Amino acid sequence: MTTRIKVIIVVLLVLGLIKIVSLIKKGALELKYALTWFLLSIGLALIVLVPGLLTGISNLLGIYDATNMVFFAGIIFLIIIIFGLTMSISRNSDRVRQLAQSMALQDYENRNK
Repeated sequence: MTTRIKVIIVVLLVLGLIKIVSLIKKGALELKYALTWFLLSIGLALIVLVPGLLTGISNLLGIYDATNMVFFAGIIFLIIIIFGLTMSISRNSDRVRQLAQSMALQDYENRNK
């Protein structure tokens, strides 16, 4: 990877981190969700700044090509994100059901007074 590409990637990562911090300050993004993106940015920065890191990790895992390692890591990352979102949706669905039931009971009590 050329130095120019490395600089561009690092600048984009820093800009992304700045945007994440500003979204957290505005309250548009919760810290628990931002942590994933912080870790991803740090991991990508390490891969860009340490030349043999990706090859070393892929050799350690028995993956013969660093490109395949990138795709493998991307797929694993997406699965983790989807699983986390599924858990969040499940919790929110339960909360909505409980709130709807609570509101229905309150409405019923108000009508029968």
